[in-house]
Amino acid sequence: MKQKILNHGSFLVVLSVLLTFFAASFVMYHKFSVNVKQDVRNEAEYVKMGIQAMGEGYLTEAVGNLTDSRITLADDQGNVLFDSGKSPSELENHSDRPEVIQAMKEGYGEQVRFSSTFSTQTFYYALRLGDGKVLRVAKTIDSVFHTMMSGFTLLGILTMGILLMDFFLVQRQTVDLIEPINELDLENPLKNVCYEELRPLLVRVDQQNRQIAQQMEELRAAEAMRREFSANVSHELKTPLMSISGYAELMMNGLVSEEKVPEFSGRIYHEASRLSTLVSDIIQLSRLDEKSSELMFEPVELYDLAWSVAAHQKSAAEKKNITLSVKGEETWLVGVRQVLYEMFYNLADNGVRYTKEGGTVNITVSKKNGHPCYRVEDNGIGIPKNEQSRIFERFYRIDKSHSRESGGTGLGLSIVKHGAAVHHAKINLESEPSKGTMVEVVFPEKPENI
Repeated sequence: MKQKILNHGSFLVVLSVLLTFFAASFVMYHKFSVNVKQDVRNEAEYVKMGIQAMGEGYLTEAVGNLTDSRITLADDQGNVLFDSGKSPSELENHSDRPEVIQAMKEGYGEQVRFSSTFSTQTFYYALRLGDGKVLRVAKTIDSVFHTMMSGFTLLGILTMGILLMDFFLVQRQTVDLIEPINELDLENPLKNVCYEELRPLLVRVDQQNRQIAQQMEELRAAEAMRREFSANVSHELKTPLMSISGYAELMMNGLVSEEKVPEFSGRIYHEASRLSTLVSDIIQLSRLDEKSSELMFEPVELYDLAWSVAAHQKSAAEKKNITLSVKGEETWLVGVRQVLYEMFYNLADNGVRYTKEGGTVNITVSKKNGHPCYRVEDNGIGIPKNEQSRIFERFYRIDKSHSRESGGTGLGLSIVKHGAAVHHAKINLESEPSKGTMVEVVFPEKPENI
């Protein structure tokens, strides 16, 4: 807090001083510039009157020394007849000077020219005399930036002085302000409220402490329930699986009437396969949750792994007349081969399951901005926008009836999510109902640091 107050105070001081300085400089310089220009015009009129009264003899070295302005007289051809700064013979013809040209046409002309070398600007004012000659008076002044630069030393001293005063004042004020705050007991924030202004904040801190304690209890309970759930499901599903296998064996031994054997054996076998897959998925999730020490990281070539996944999905794709393709390049990653295979298999499996007959599923292995990337694209049923944030939840299904028919367990994307967490990878999803889905897993650029 003290540092913030000091920083903000110092910033405001410096900003105020600078803005005041620049504003004052521009205003003063503008006023000064206007006055100088008017003085040059008046001076030219005075000299013109002198020439008209006394002739060109009026222009002498003494007259030139009376003013810091430069007086020049040129004939109607632009040849310099008199100059208070230099000998006329040293000067070029002035017929090309803008102010001279304007004076010859309109009776008077003025021009401001800036010299970046000397950071100065010169105001020229020219008058046409009765005989066609041109009188020019010029005055050089510092530019606005040069004028401001000359005041920077004083500005710096002034700013430093104000900052020092601000520093001591802030130090003095914040010590008394911060000390009681530093001594607050955040475990029991309402026990001793040092400032009433802080009471709403301390009330929220106290509420947050209670919520954190409650959430910790809930998390511990949820973790215990999760572990119990995984163990119970694994145990409970193995028993009916054995029963189903037993019935199938009885039917195969001829203990069921012939006309019913194909129907019941098909159903039992289908359910047995689904339950077996479910048990395997739950066991895999449990291992990923626990981040078992058995997980061994090794170099894995993703393109080769993608082909292996495609080979296992080939039969399912052919049954639905789905075109399954693998594209990409050799891409290496340090990871857990079995976990990576499960992730890639489940993504491809979902693509095949939820793509209608005659559709396409494309698997691509590449590098995305230098990061290894595995992508599966299909033109299947797609996922509604409001469902996309939930598809990685366990047992969550978009179309439950379709999932049962296709044999899905509802755990495939959960395995993908947990596998990505093990490898510190990011999952990107793009989907539109009836048009298809794209899911890609982007791995860290240097996975060997996992």
